[in-house]
Amino acid sequence: MFTNQIKIMLYVTNVEESSQFWQKIGFVEKERDAVDGTLVVEIAPSETAETMIVLYDLAFIQKHSPEVAGNTPSLMFFAEDVVELYKKMKDADVRIGELVQLPTGLVFNFADNDENYFAVSGQ
Repeated sequence: MFTNQIKIMLYVTNVEESSQFWQKIGFVEKERDAVDGTLVVEIAPSETAETMIVLYDLAFIQKHSPEVAGNTPSLMFFAEDVVELYKKMKDADVRIGELVQLPTGLVFNFADNDENYFAVSGQ
C-alpha cells in the first residue's frame, strides 16, 4: 500500500541556490544531506506537508542516471490566497507570469533559478 507521503525529485544546477529560492517564496527546508559527495535538500510548502520536493544536483544525476536528468516535473501548486502569494513572489523579484482568471479560479506561473516553470492556482 502507498502512504500519503510523496517526494518529487527536481534536478537543479545549484542545490544551495535552489533551496534559497524556494525558501524565499515560503517553502521550508526539511532535510539536508550529502549523498555520494553531493548536496541533497528536501523542501516542503510547510513543516507539516506530506509532499516534498527533493533538490538533486543535475550534474550528479546526469552522471549516475542520465535517462532521467532532463525531465522537469510539471507541478501545480495550490494557494489559499493566490493574490497575496502572487504579490509576495513579485516583491521577492521572482519571475512570474500574468495572474489569469479561469473558470476554476486564479492561476499564474513562475520560474525558479534554473528557469523551470511551475503553476499556482487558487481563489
